[in-house]
Amino acid sequence: MDILHILGEEISTGAEFHIHFNKELIIESPFPYPFQSTNTGILLMISGKMKVQVNFETFIVSPNDILIISPHSIVNFLEVIEPVQNIGIVFTEEFALRNILNYQDVRLLRFIELQDTPVLSLSESNFLIVFDLLKKMHKFNAGEDEFTYYKDEKIFHYFNLVALEIMDIYRDQVNKVNLRTNRKKEIIKDFLSLLSIHVRDKRNVQFYADKLFITPGHLSKLLKEVSGNTSREVIEEAVVMEARNMLVDSSLSLAEIAEKLNFSDPSFFGKFFKKKMKITPKAFRDKYK
Repeated sequence: MDILHILGEEISTGAEFHIHFNKELIIESPFPYPFQSTNTGILLMISGKMKVQVNFETFIVSPNDILIISPHSIVNFLEVIEPVQNIGIVFTEEFALRNILNYQDVRLLRFIELQDTPVLSLSESNFLIVFDLLKKMHKFNAGEDEFTYYKDEKIFHYFNLVALEIMDIYRDQVNKVNLRTNRKKEIIKDFLSLLSIHVRDKRNVQFYADKLFITPGHLSKLLKEVSGNTSREVIEEAVVMEARNMLVDSSLSLAEIAEKLNFSDPSFFGKFFKKKMKITPKAFRDKYK
């Protein structure tokens, strides 16, 4: 909902599925800060080029590419290199479970668990197929044709077709590469999973290193390689993201937020937030709530 608010859109058919289609070119990133995804997103690039960081790994997304954003991914749209036009869908796992006919394919949509990169490059023919399906879904979802019968049923079938096309493209691409276990990526993935669970109460690097059965120095070295930041800096960034979400999405007082984030007092929380964001918690809430 926060992302749609930033994009100036309203969700049209409940809180479990939405399709976005920007017909005007995007010339700069609309997202000023990194954020953690809640649901699955599939974004098809029509034109332009942008630099995106997903779980500390940086990608250049170009025309005919699909960007897959899995739940609980840390996403940072770094730069619009060339003016961008895209179309995409975001949906909850509950929506997918109700609509995708094969449960195994629901699991395959969590690309971060299955491949090294969340970006798929489509051939021109595959791009046209997926683009056409997404445009039809957008037409029905946006209610552009108010006399269309069986709108929900059509969205259901188009959603299945999009999922099947992506599965087909994915399988074709992974068959052309030599997949092997990457221990570094496993550690980073497990670290991010732990961080999403304990971000409110654990800011000690030793805690996460112990859970991962590695030394704090080794964890910091891996994170420095992929993100450019130390373990402590990554953890603090996650705390800031959680604080931003709580400031915007809840009616909690600043003192209550400080307590939930395990700060010793609201003043310390305020100084920490201002140091990281260059704005006080109250001013941030007033600006974005």
